[in-house]
Amino acid sequence: MTQIDGETRIVAILGDPIAQAKSPQLFNALFERHGVNAALVPFHVPATSLGTVLEGLRGVVNLAGVVVTVPHKLQAAAHATHLSAAAQQTGAANCLRREADGSWTGAMFDGSGFVSGLYGRGREMRGKSALIVGTGGAGVAVAHALIDAGIASIDLFDSNSASLQRLAQALRARGSGTVIRESVARAQAVHDLVVNATPCGMRPGDPMPLDLADAGPHAVIADLIMKPAETPLLEEAKARGLAVHPGRYLLENSVEAMAAFLRLIAST
Repeated sequence: MTQIDGETRIVAILGDPIAQAKSPQLFNALFERHGVNAALVPFHVPATSLGTVLEGLRGVVNLAGVVVTVPHKLQAAAHATHLSAAAQQTGAANCLRREADGSWTGAMFDGSGFVSGLYGRGREMRGKSALIVGTGGAGVAVAHALIDAGIASIDLFDSNSASLQRLAQALRARGSGTVIRESVARAQAVHDLVVNATPCGMRPGDPMPLDLADAGPHAVIADLIMKPAETPLLEEAKARGLAVHPGRYLLENSVEAMAAFLRLIAST
């Protein structure tokens, strides 16, 4: 564990809930490996308090920035004075860097981290078909990153029709050639990748986020939830003999880039 002293740079992770967050372990281990005097700590922040908390944190001079998790990613982007290209594209931010004048610069690493995690497991997305269930901040980021990776088609579902329409229109407006369809929360034989980008599965008793009954034997079932490490969706996928891709791969492939964005380690 990093030794905390008066020169420690602080990073906060803001979420509601926050008990599921794996970022403290990964970031603090990274800081130790790099010999950086920094520490990441969890803050349980309800959505109604996010603006108040971010306004207060602007005044903390030794704060490097904040990591943003469920459900704050879309709202966090609105508090940033400047946004990275990915954050502008998705309208969401999962990391805010505190600048010297107290303003926030926002960035989004969920999409690139998710795709890097797929590549790291030998899973190529070019020319493939995906179903994404959930069109909040993480789902938006993953959808855009899959288009960047050359995916051929994306089916989208969200119980919030306004959120679904907003993402579908944004993806079509890119003119990438990727086929974008509004769908149902059910895997189909055509889907090479099925992604749960909702919080369903985080708490005991949550409903299953999607139906795997018609999934093809080649499908990879991905869940963006970090805790539990094996969600009910992934358990069912394994029981059906399907390949699974747990949420930790997204975070594990984002931590170094986020720490570099916060100017705590050198960029690679």
